[in-house]
Amino acid sequence: MERVKIWRKALTQVANIAGEDSQNRHEPTLIKKIIAEISNKVFSRYSSYGNKLVGINSRIQEVESLLCTVGIIGICGIHGIGKTTLADAVYEKISHQFECSVFLENVGEDFRKQGLIGLQKKLISLLVDDGNLNIKGCTSIEGRLCWTKVLIVLDNVKDGAILEFLTANQDSFGPGSQIIVTTEKDLLISHSVKYYEVRLLNKDEAMEVLRHYLSKHKLPQDDSMELSVRIRNYAQGLPLAHKVLGSSLFRMEKLEWRSHLDKLKSCPHLEINQDKDHVMEILEACGFFPVCGIRTLLDKSLITISNNKLEMHDLIQEMGMEFVRQKYPETGIEEVEGIFLNLSNLREINFTSGSFARMKNLRLLKVYTSQSCRGSECTLEKEECKVHFSRHFKFHSDDLWYLFWHGYSLKSLPCEFNPENLVELNIPYSHIKQLWKGEKSLEKLKFMELSYSQFLEKTPDLSRATNLEQLVLEGCTNLHAVDPSFADLKKLIFLSLKDCINLRDLPIRIELESLQILILFGCSKLRKFPEITGYMKCLSELFLDGTAIEELPLSIGYATRLVLLDLTNCKELKGLPGGICNLASLETLLLSDCSKLESLPQNFRKLNRLRKLHVAWTPLRGFPDSFFDLGSSLLEVKLQALPKLPSTIELINAHNCISLGEISISPLYTPIRLAIFTYCFELKDYDQRDIKSIFQTLVTNAELPSRFMYSQDRGRHPVFRTLILGSGVPEWFNHQKDIVFEDTSGCHYSKVYIDASPNWNNSNFLGFALCVVLGLKDVIHHGICKIAPQL
Repeated sequence: MERVKIWRKALTQVANIAGEDSQNRHEPTLIKKIIAEISNKVFSRYSSYGNKLVGINSRIQEVESLLCTVGIIGICGIHGIGKTTLADAVYEKISHQFECSVFLENVGEDFRKQGLIGLQKKLISLLVDDGNLNIKGCTSIEGRLCWTKVLIVLDNVKDGAILEFLTANQDSFGPGSQIIVTTEKDLLISHSVKYYEVRLLNKDEAMEVLRHYLSKHKLPQDDSMELSVRIRNYAQGLPLAHKVLGSSLFRMEKLEWRSHLDKLKSCPHLEINQDKDHVMEILEACGFFPVCGIRTLLDKSLITISNNKLEMHDLIQEMGMEFVRQKYPETGIEEVEGIFLNLSNLREINFTSGSFARMKNLRLLKVYTSQSCRGSECTLEKEECKVHFSRHFKFHSDDLWYLFWHGYSLKSLPCEFNPENLVELNIPYSHIKQLWKGEKSLEKLKFMELSYSQFLEKTPDLSRATNLEQLVLEGCTNLHAVDPSFADLKKLIFLSLKDCINLRDLPIRIELESLQILILFGCSKLRKFPEITGYMKCLSELFLDGTAIEELPLSIGYATRLVLLDLTNCKELKGLPGGICNLASLETLLLSDCSKLESLPQNFRKLNRLRKLHVAWTPLRGFPDSFFDLGSSLLEVKLQALPKLPSTIELINAHNCISLGEISISPLYTPIRLAIFTYCFELKDYDQRDIKSIFQTLVTNAELPSRFMYSQDRGRHPVFRTLILGSGVPEWFNHQKDIVFEDTSGCHYSKVYIDASPNWNNSNFLGFALCVVLGLKDVIHHGICKIAPQL
């Protein structure tokens, strides 16, 4: 009897639950619908996805968050990254929330065979479970599904007509309907469809994937780790690559899988990691259209851009190379337009004229090593590849646009070399003594570099390089002169002759109207700077540090836009011309360690933008009176006494001024916030009681905001700081403490207690003066701005 009551109660509860009304409905269809709903909820495949697929849960959540904002989204990414798998996992997780749902695979093939109408018919038949449909365009969809909440997943869409149809007919489906499409990014962008780009596996996820295969095979721990790391490094986060390699290699013996991986890596591939702007410049000069070309590759997920570098996954590169190998198995050399040859894994190679004879269409040639580097940082761990050239070697192609050859070992380019189409010539670390003889057609050349070619004696005739923008000849230690033709390169923007230690002569006159940066740093035998004819309105940075220049020409004043002039360590410099005072844009003038420079020009007041003047270790006798009118914010000096300074001075850095024996900070210098006198040994007998009067004067008058103010001082009364040589706290500090504590974070502090009168904060109160005794290393490592009182 008790059981009957329980049944009666349960049946009553069931009767009160809202359900399906079977009246006037096709009963078999209703039963199928109920079964489908229960099956979706009870037997969902999503749980298996969540347990077996590494990283899938976070990616599903990211797709779901996007679905919350729009009715149609795309899933895109490079081939093999798991677009279909992710779409299927999302479908299995959320399909039970919809009245009807369908996952249509390989849509691209269906569309090719059946067209758009055939695809619509298949889609509707699957949604309404009716195989006898008469489709008459989108009206049939709206008529059948306008009140139905549907989920549609279309996998591998290849034609824009499908997306155009879907975006135009979203309203034909019921409220809350969702459409997911896997396709290429460019199709999604062109139809304004929001998309989710599938992420590569990170290192931890990759190792977790490989542990799944490792668990099926018993390998020694060291071997399993080596194999896992090598697979991870090769696959670079691509799920399909991890799956294919993991399933095959873990069942092999050690010698087998090592051999297999070595074979995969045996064909050195181009390391596509190039500066985007540089690549675009070369392609543009070669007559291509790189803006739309690179955009297409990005949209198809074939390349990525990171830190302005173009990058391509190794497996995509190898897929492309394999395609070329299959298309041209034996022949096709005549079709070759580009060669990028990495010599890193080669011991020896022979270049012959015959090998290039049939490459009439060769336009891009790059011969390099993975260890290619610049300057003193070049350290090759492996033995360099031995390169041999045949007698009378030549290129045969007159259509060469780009030539990069690291370590080119001949003394010159071939006699027949024709650079008339060359856009970039880059031959660093070469053995070239003379690039070529006579005049060459160079009208298309924009970039030339011969850096660290230690046998180069003279630059070539560049009179016909009318479009040359960059010329880099750094570290050419045997270069003693440059060709006079370079003085008239109207479009030259950047010129570097850094560390050409034997360069003695430049052209007598230069008129480089587009030049922005000129670097002559380290040209230790260069004694004379050329006369400037005409205004060089673009020159903004001039580096002459470490040269033997004795004086600058008066015409330096024609560089009217010069912002930085570096004459550091010019040991022979005896004076500056008055023309330097015409550099109205000059902000930084570096004159440190000029051991023969004793005076500055008188008319300094014209340099009203000057902010940095470095004269450390330079024996200046004083500053001109006009210097008082400047607003410099940084001053490094080596004087016996501070000269009269500008009233706007905010910082004095006299570190290591060993001759400085007297300081006097005028009350006029109210904006000053920091004065550094470390290593000023002549100040050891300085009466530090004067520091008290300096504090009083500055605190009384310092009411104006300062540009040189630390962040912790913002909104507070101005603070003055000074660093001065000494070993103790001056006596006029009447509250002193020599005990230092250290907190849990390693910071040092000291506590000083002051018994103040009740009315201490009145109109007579100037502020607190605090003094800390520091070792110089504390100042160097932590800085004065890190030493802050807490009251």
